[in-house]
Amino acid sequence: MKKLVVGILTGAVVLGGATFAAADSNVFNFKDMKPFIEQMHPNLSLEQQEQMFNACHGENGFMQNGTNSRNMMNNF
Repeated sequence: MKKLVVGILTGAVVLGGATFAAADSNVFNFKDMKPFIEQMHPNLSLEQQEQMFNACHGENGFMQNGTNSRNMMNNF
């Protein structure tokens, strides 16, 4: 019984760590997200779409800093 509990807890820690690592990695870029951005914001030009993507997901983007106090729309 003790081995079963230890095995389950170990599996939970390993899966939790893998989930955290996958969520933290930035595996998409503007090219991958472009179809979704066009669908959600059809009136924006290509430049505006890329600016919005970078404002959210760029190096200092809104989505990179979870506690960022700036309004993401101020990045345009």
